[in-house]
Amino acid sequence: MKTDYVGHDRAYQRRQNNPEYAGWMKHEELEEDWQLSWQPLMQKQGFPKQGKLLELGCGAGNISIYFAQAGYDVTGVDIAPTGINWATQNAAKANVNVRFIQGNVLNLTEIPDASFDIALDGRCLHCIIGGDRLLFLQTAHRILKPGGILIINTMCNYILATNNICNFDPKTCCTIHNDIATRYIGDSNDILQEIIEAKFRVLNAEVLPTRDDEVAELQVIAEKI
Repeated sequence: MKTDYVGHDRAYQRRQNNPEYAGWMKHEELEEDWQLSWQPLMQKQGFPKQGKLLELGCGAGNISIYFAQAGYDVTGVDIAPTGINWATQNAAKANVNVRFIQGNVLNLTEIPDASFDIALDGRCLHCIIGGDRLLFLQTAHRILKPGGILIINTMCNYILATNNICNFDPKTCCTIHNDIATRYIGDSNDILQEIIEAKFRVLNAEVLPTRDDEVAELQVIAEKI
């Protein structure tokens, strides 16, 4: 399947020119998402209370900034240069210290082995398609310290009765736009198996319905083995 990961930069360009958006989300959506998605996840068993955290696919840095404000030592990485520039601006406005780097989450050549305590998927994994998903997980495994923790928050379990997610191909479990695969919305058990096969031990996993009840989210806390 064809992919266009760097094409996310065009989406960030459009959003940055729209004052309603703070990043991928609108301003009013960010606090709700933090309170309903991320804060409950942080309270689950196995989620580290501190440490060096790398957000994979940080975009405009909104989640990275929240975690920095919560006391974590945060670095964010994204392939989109507009996202990274916007993230730097957002961190300066929030007066928090976050390092942002442009890079490819499939290899992260800029990041040494075993250099982070936490690798956090800020809803990037569902944008990774096919065999690239194993590369994503293997790279997360490589940059984590022994016993490091992988945090996943990803779309899953597409509900066929809904029509609001367009161009979904049930054979590949991907949304397809102009022959480009843009999202993988697979079965939650299949995603858990991907994580296990990448040499992680699942500590906690829960499927949560999204607030529009169309596509669920799989939240996973897993340990590097």
